[in-house]
Amino acid sequence: MDSFEQYWIGKGIDLDGVWDDFDNGQGYIQKVDSSELHLLRLSFDTPQLRSPLFSHEAILKTIKGTFHDVKFECYSQQKYDEMAPIFLYRVNRGSGIYEFLAQIDPSITWVAALGGAAIAYRTMLAKDQEFDEKKLNFIKTNFPNASPEDTAAYVKAWTTFSRRRVLQRLLEQKLAKVEISESPVAMDIEADPKMIDMAMVAIFTNGEDVE
Repeated sequence: MDSFEQYWIGKGIDLDGVWDDFDNGQGYIQKVDSSELHLLRLSFDTPQLRSPLFSHEAILKTIKGTFHDVKFECYSQQKYDEMAPIFLYRVNRGSGIYEFLAQIDPSITWVAALGGAAIAYRTMLAKDQEFDEKKLNFIKTNFPNASPEDTAAYVKAWTTFSRRRVLQRLLEQKLAKVEISESPVAMDIEADPKMIDMAMVAIFTNGEDVE
């Protein structure tokens, strides 16, 4: 199967398999429906105003795949089994804004992994970066209910998550801002929830630090 032509023109997609996977995945829908979900918002600096969303499939799969891998690499098997997947909530062409629904703990851990990738991207260093006290305090201040296991997962994601190179592709798409809703949201989001700007990782390329 030619994945290049599959991506660009839809040639060779196993559509029966796609729909079979959907039909067999109702358990994941139920897990999401029964979970407390937060809004995860990613804002890109260069929205495509005149063109179709050519990079949409790559961005979506990168977020979905690395979100899974963060859970798998950074949490215990028991907590990994309990966690719900991330799902796309909405994206509007020309806005540069992607919104997802996901549980709070893996969301913050994924953002931490993104932050580690951002520092490596900015400094071009191959070595791991330290998760310094200021960033740890950011988590404790904004998410005081984080358990020791969650905090350990954040640290692991920041320093050792193995798929930084893939996350850096999001940065190359001019990812400018990452936000997480302060409180859980309903499935049918009407009013814009209060968002926490995850500035510790959203300042990717300008060398500034978090106050």
